[in-house]
Amino acid sequence: MMRLLVAWWRTYWRVALLCAFLMLCFTGLHVLGGGALRELSYALLLGLIACGAAAVLSLLRLGRQLRALTAALRLLPEEPGMLPAPANPGEALWREMALTCQQRAREAGEEAQARQRDAEDYFTLWLHQMKIPLAALDLLAQSEPPIDRTLMRQELLKARQYADMALTWQRLGSMEHDLLLEQVEVYPLCCACVRQLMPLFRCGQIALDMAPFPGSVLTDRKWLSVVVTQVLTNALKYTPRGGTITLRMDTPGLVTIRDTGIGVQPQDVPRVFERGFTGCAGRSHEKSTGIGLYLCHEIMTRLRHRITLESTPGEGTLVTLDLRRGRLDDT
Repeated sequence: MMRLLVAWWRTYWRVALLCAFLMLCFTGLHVLGGGALRELSYALLLGLIACGAAAVLSLLRLGRQLRALTAALRLLPEEPGMLPAPANPGEALWREMALTCQQRAREAGEEAQARQRDAEDYFTLWLHQMKIPLAALDLLAQSEPPIDRTLMRQELLKARQYADMALTWQRLGSMEHDLLLEQVEVYPLCCACVRQLMPLFRCGQIALDMAPFPGSVLTDRKWLSVVVTQVLTNALKYTPRGGTITLRMDTPGLVTIRDTGIGVQPQDVPRVFERGFTGCAGRSHEKSTGIGLYLCHEIMTRLRHRITLESTPGEGTLVTLDLRRGRLDDT
């Protein structure tokens, strides 16, 4: 009860003081005008009764409101109609603000849950993918000498690539805090990416057509290396034995990577950069996680570069990295 009285006073103290001031003014004017004391007492009594009735009614209404708000605070109803009705425009604004905060908190929670589900789905698939090179390495370790070291290096490289992709996925959310923009010579960067994939080139007997080319772009060396490596890995994955991969920069800032692989179906081309999309080629080969090209697209977008893909089934795929928009403040 004491808390209710305190709440009532904090809410209506201005009105109470105003009523007391008006009654005091009325009394003063009545006395100065020579009015009778009997008339003054009747007027004051009526005023006190009216003010008391108003105070009791406001106290009861405030008590109902506080009880309803306390119940709503405990239950946090989902529907706005379940909240207590506002008594004045000020309360209406507070109610609207509370509903907005509740909606934003709900959306943030749903977004966090969606990210958690995506991460769980991806890492579940990633664990299954990691089993393949690990099982191959286990078989190689149990085989009779001489051990095929080329095949072992190939499987080790696959395991390292899966690990690197998982780290890239993990760091993608904070990529903006990990950027170091500088002028990067493109040909040495491509050479470094090719060098680490050479075991896959040799094992698949796939030729590389890459002549030296000049040119530098404003970019982040580490993140661009991730993109080039992933595109080359995809090309190696879907190019049959004896095929060719061509890497060029005939136009300044435009890096093209062409393979003679199985290609992508026309209906799949618009969706190849979607997260989790594998397409006909990925499903038939049972090798694709649907994450590699999605990561490439996300990285290129955040670097203010562009990546496009063209393909003809049975003839190969052309991936173009447009590195000419190097400034982060470009739109």
